[in-house]
Amino acid sequence: AVSGMKRLSEFFDHLSLMPFRWDIQRNDELSGSGDGAYWTAALAPPLWTAKVSAMPLRLSEAETLSARVRGVSGPDKIFMFRDPYLCGPSVDPTGALLGDASVTISAVNDGQIGLAGLPGSAGYTDSAFALAEWPEDDAARIGVSLAATGSYRLSVGDKLEITSAATGKTAFVEVAEDVAAGAAGTTGLFDVFPVLPAYVAAGDAVTLVRPACPCILVPGSFSAGTTSGNIVSDLSFSIVQKRNV
Repeated sequence: AVSGMKRLSEFFDHLSLMPFRWDIQRNDELSGSGDGAYWTAALAPPLWTAKVSAMPLRLSEAETLSARVRGVSGPDKIFMFRDPYLCGPSVDPTGALLGDASVTISAVNDGQIGLAGLPGSAGYTDSAFALAEWPEDDAARIGVSLAATGSYRLSVGDKLEITSAATGKTAFVEVAEDVAAGAAGTTGLFDVFPVLPAYVAAGDAVTLVRPACPCILVPGSFSAGTTSGNIVSDLSFSIVQKRNV
């Protein structure tokens, strides 16, 4: 992880927030020709983003929150952020069933293309084909080991925070298909979105309860809100995922 990245306890936990929704910022290009043919290309990986609003606050509280937000402005100010209301898997929203069980990546499937030199082929290696600035391969499915949880289930939309044991970097993805763990506590391979960074590997730790995403403040997005008497409303800002950290 990046030195100086603010943990949840150093920024997020001090905020009084309204419910918000994670969204995706895509970076795709669409080109067409006169004969009606179209081509698409992903110029950069999709990024998680959100517009965040504070609850109505007393004037002094709003000034404190504003100072905290101003303190993380700038592309080098990275902080962990999570959904304050959807704290765990939909079948276990408080994490009571999961308890203190250790959750790790069991396996990563690097795709099913099967062509020479491409993900899924015998000669493919992440290090040879992944770009440093876009550390992605065509991995589209993962298996997660859920230790001591029996037939634990994950549902579409559940979020996963994955911490790389080798690099300390954090990936943030969502479950794209329902899946259940077997008696031994290990699931089969299941789809996630977006695709996994190349640094994610078997044995990496997975956080299912209060999963967080490394983010930065979107430049120019902070609004100090409106004041009515001693109450400030509509204080808001936008965040976007910071990748490869």
